[in-house]
Amino acid sequence: MNIDPRNTDNPKDPSASSDGVYVRPVWRFLYLLVAPLTGWKRIKNAAYSSYSFARHLFFPLLALMAVSRFALLIYDPEETLVHCLQMSISLFVAGFAGYYSIVALGRTFLPPVAREKIDTPFGKVYVMTCLSVLALAISILELVPGLGVIFIVVPIYASYLMVKGVRFLRVPRHEEMPVAILMTLLMLAVPMVIFFILEWLMPAAQTGAAAY
Repeated sequence: MNIDPRNTDNPKDPSASSDGVYVRPVWRFLYLLVAPLTGWKRIKNAAYSSYSFARHLFFPLLALMAVSRFALLIYDPEETLVHCLQMSISLFVAGFAGYYSIVALGRTFLPPVAREKIDTPFGKVYVMTCLSVLALAISILELVPGLGVIFIVVPIYASYLMVKGVRFLRVPRHEEMPVAILMTLLMLAVPMVIFFILEWLMPAAQTGAAAY
């Protein structure tokens, strides 16, 4: 009997715990934030499909990031609904398109072994996990603008998580550092470039963007 790999509720799913209970990606993701090495190991051993991980964690966090943009209507009396909507769309598309772009660029520019690894289920989960860290941080910043200082810490800690996760891609030792550096640059730069391109394509959004 064939088992649909997307059926994440199946008790035979490898992402189930030792007692057969399925552990959703969100719990392993939260654990990763406080214990990076153990967290990456648990995500790796869970063997989530990219479909399952995106459905249970990545896409919901992208949606949260997009919706949290509307909180600015409360904090900034000059903010408009139209501008919030445009920025919300830009944030979601930047994360969504950023994922596919990073995987595609990784298959092109990473060292030979890493090119194959990034196209595996865990390679894609690795990219989504790193982008999820950024999406969560942006969501918190949007909901609590007073924590603007978080942007000083987030890129540093996110980069730390990305570097720690590279070892679980199982690339040769001599490739780990080049892969870590390139992946970190892609994770931080690609979504940002896409966001600014979308912002540029929507002139009406630029009026309120000066205070963003």
